[in-house]
Amino acid sequence: MFTSFVESLKAIHPIKKETEKLLLKRLTRHTGKAGDILVKAGEINDRLYFIEKGLVRSYYTIEENKTKTDVTSWFVGEFGFIYIPHSYIPKAPSVETIELLEDSQMISITNKSMQELYDTVPEANYIGRILTEMYLVMYDERVRFLRMMSAQKRNDAFRDMFPDIYDRAPKKYIASFLGLSPETLSRVRKKA
Repeated sequence: MFTSFVESLKAIHPIKKETEKLLLKRLTRHTGKAGDILVKAGEINDRLYFIEKGLVRSYYTIEENKTKTDVTSWFVGEFGFIYIPHSYIPKAPSVETIELLEDSQMISITNKSMQELYDTVPEANYIGRILTEMYLVMYDERVRFLRMMSAQKRNDAFRDMFPDIYDRAPKKYIASFLGLSPETLSRVRKKA
């Protein structure tokens, strides 16, 4: 029932049968429609989500001159994990929202359940650390996109790193993620 989630973790580190049983008891299945919100800004993100099917994004809203703008900070497709670290780890209100971009099937585990596993199962600590490191590396890559690359190179790097998302996500969200206007992204894509 939760095979894809467990197999994704096993790809990071082997899991003993006893650990797998403890994990399976703590997992929850979710389905949602495009446009549904998993975590709303102001709420505490208390679940780590694994996307079995679908596409999600996280975003924050900035307000300038009484105009609100959503800025996409992350995309996750099939077999990826999503959570909002600044909320999930310290159990603090999120400044971001997680939204389904497509009808989706997900599996989740609560922060509390993760902590229980960390306290009782050494390999859970290792897997949790690797997931956190993966997120940190991806975040670092995004910062470099925005600070060190031209618009063309940002687009090309995004396309190469996330080919599936490049073709599936709405262009306005990709432009926002890359720090470009939709018009600039269109011009850059025409040159590619």
